Amino acid sequence: MLTEERYQFIRDRLAAEGKVLAGELASRFGVSEDTVRRDLRELAKAGQLRRVYGGAVAPAPFAAATISERARHAPEEKLRLAKAAVGMLRSGQALFIDGGTTNEAIARAIPRDIELTVATNSLGVASALADLPLVELFVLGGRYVRDLGTCVGGDTLAAVAQLGADLFFLGSCGLDASRGVTAFDSAEAEVKRAMARNSAGIVIAVTNDKLATAAPYRVAAPDAISHLVVDKTAPSAILADFERLGVEIHFA
Repeated sequence: MLTEERYQFIRDRLAAEGKVLAGELASRFGVSEDTVRRDLRELAKAGQLRRVYGGAVAPAPFAAATISERARHAPEEKLRLAKAAVGMLRSGQALFIDGGTTNEAIARAIPRDIELTVATNSLGVASALADLPLVELFVLGGRYVRDLGTCVGGDTLAAVAQLGADLFFLGSCGLDASRGVTAFDSAEAEVKRAMARNSAGIVIAVTNDKLATAAPYRVAAPDAISHLVVDKTAPSAILADFERLGVEIHFA
C-alpha cells in the first residue's frame, strides 16, 4: 500500500471511529509499526490527528473558534446535556464551573430553589447565575481573554487556591480515554488543572463531536473524571473505554 493510501485510510478510520491503533494499522498495511508511527507523525504535523499512547485520535474541533462562534454550535444537544448535568446537584454543594458554552448552558439550567456556592472564571457562567437568589457566587478575576470568555493567569490561580469544591464542572476542548481532558490554550489549561486539584469530583458534559479527540494541552487524566454526561447517541465503544476506568456515565 502506498504512503498516500495509508494516510487516506487513517483519515477515514479517524472520521468513522475517532481513534486508530498503531499495531492494528501495521498488521492491516503489512508494514512495521515504525512505518506507521512515521505516518502518524506526518499527519500530526499537518494537524490531521493528535498522537496518543499506542496510536492517534482525531484533533479536537473548533481550534480557532471564538466563544460566540462555539455558542451557535449544537445548542439543542448542549441544552439536553445541561438538564442532565444539573440533576446531580444537591443543596449545600460548592462548585467550580469553568468556561465553555456547554458549562454556560449548565449554569442557565440550575434551578432557582437550590442553595449552592459557585466559583467561576467565566463571565458567561457568572452572568447566568447572577440572579439566582440562593447561589453564593464568587467570580475569579484575572486577565480576561475574550475569545475564551474566561479569566486566566496568576490572579485567577491565586483565587482558585483559596477555594475548594465538591464538584468541578470542567469544560473540555477534547476528551479521549487515552489522553484524557485537553484544552487549546495553555493558560486556560493551567486554571482548569488548579480547579481540578481543589475539587472532590470532576463532571464533564461533552458533545459527541469532542469524544475521542484531543487538543494540545493536557488538563486531567481520564481516570480523574468522576462523571461523564453525554447524549444518548454517543458511541458505545468510546463510552466503554471510560467505564473501564471507573467513570460514571450519565445520558441526556
